[in-house]
Order: sequence, then C-alpha cells, then structure tokens
Amino acid sequence: MPDKDRAQRRWSHFTQEDVQRMANATPPERYRHGEWGEGPYMPKFSGDLVGRRFEMEFTDGLKAVYEFTDVNELKWSFGEEEHTDICDVHTITPNLYFVNHYVVGSRPPEAHQVVIDLDNGLVTLNVATMNHPIEPRDVMRVFHFGMITNCGYEDPGYRHDFTTDMVGRAIYWTYHEKGPRIKHMYITPFFYSVTGVRNPDWAASNPADYVKIRDGVYVFSFLEWRQSGAQGFFLMDFYQMHDVGCFFGMEPEGIVCYTIGAKGEWADYLYTLPDDAPRKTGFGWEK
Repeated sequence: MPDKDRAQRRWSHFTQEDVQRMANATPPERYRHGEWGEGPYMPKFSGDLVGRRFEMEFTDGLKAVYEFTDVNELKWSFGEEEHTDICDVHTITPNLYFVNHYVVGSRPPEAHQVVIDLDNGLVTLNVATMNHPIEPRDVMRVFHFGMITNCGYEDPGYRHDFTTDMVGRAIYWTYHEKGPRIKHMYITPFFYSVTGVRNPDWAASNPADYVKIRDGVYVFSFLEWRQSGAQGFFLMDFYQMHDVGCFFGMEPEGIVCYTIGAKGEWADYLYTLPDDAPRKTGFGWEK
C-alpha cells in the first residue's frame, strides 16, 4: 500500500526524534518484558545454540554472522558492522529456533527476528525499524531468505518464502487462561483481522506477511498501522498448535521488544460470538 494512501492516525503524533529519545531511554529490563509475555505458554529460553556460530548468505546479497556466546547474548555482524546484544532464543519444533533481539544504540531503533532451521540450514531474517516516513513510531521491516554456509549443509535448492497457505483459515490463540485470548482470521495474502474473544468489543485489520518454513510450520507477522504501530512476529507450529513470537514497538513507557507464546485452536473462518459473550441489545450490554 503506497504511503500516500495510508490513513492518518487520530491520536498523538511522535517525531523521529521522540521515538529515538524514548528508545535510548528504555533499559533492557523494561523493553524485554510486556503485558502479553511470560505467560504459561511461552517456551523457556533455550541455550541450545550457545557456542555455535552461523555464517549466513541471503538471496538479496546480504551476509550476516550470528555467534551465540551465552543463553541471552550474541555477537552478530552485517559485513563490517559488528554488535553484541541481549537476545532471546526459543524452540517449539525440533531443530528449529526463533531468535529475537533489539539492536542497542541503533538509529533508527531496530530489532531482528531470525528463524534458524538446523535440519536443512535455511534461515529467515527479519530486520524491523521504527522509521515510517509518515508516522515514525510505526515499524517497517524487510525479510531476508537465505542459508547457513559454514556448517556443511548442502544447498537444498530452495529457500523459505512467502506463501498463501494460511489465507482463508482462522485460529483462536490463548496467551493466559484468564488473560488475552484472541481470534486471528487470515483474510488475504497481505492482510489479517483480529478480534478479542473474552472481550469481543474490539477488532482490527492490519497488513500481514506469511512465510512457509516447513510443512505445517509458518511465520506470521503483522504491522499495527492503525493502532500502536508495533510489529508482531510469530513462528507457528500447526502440528502442535503452538506459537512463539515477539512484539516490537513503542508504548507509553518506552519501546518494547519481548517474546511471547500461545496455544492455538482452529476456528471457523467467519466471525461468531462465543456462547458466554455479552449480546448487544439496544444501547447497553446484557448477558
């Protein structure tokens, strides 16, 4: 969607300087935690990759190196650019890892999500930045698809790639048994819709991307253009009906870049109210 056609926000505007100032002022102990994180379905942090170094080459020419030096620490580089960052690593599928990290000191604020498949050496890298030309707090991102070149993998002849497999499906995702429970409806190759289940008085539709990682395992990611401007990025395993992912964006307290997890249930594609939801009658709400 061209920027000139994007609907304008109806609440406070933030300049790029505002966004940068808030990002610089947010410490790791704050940005690594959020309202929907640390629930019973978030996988534990994994130390499986500690001591491993991966050299990656992507189809668009980008080269990257990721070296995991501790459970929550990595050294990485894009060409001559080298960094050490706090990272979160999770796994829900054998030999498949989800990595999330904020690039401390980045201008504009930047975060990376990486999916590493150790079965075939394929990787998906997402570079997300807060620097939208119209609304700087909105996240923009670029996907990179490639493979690991230093661990003896043979080139399988394909890469992770965008897909339409999810279009026309819907899932209930539960993050906490007494907390967030939502319904995703994957409506087109470029958009999805979401609504609350326990509080069905809100809904939204936003740009989305879908990437096939393996049979039954996908990346789903969205941008909350008409909400907070945040990015959601999720690795979903439909054999286990489980996901792990993260949010990257800006909240009143500063930036957030934290991981989350949920369990899923297939749902009817069309929207239906749950049996115990309040029904709207007249101008009030009644059971």
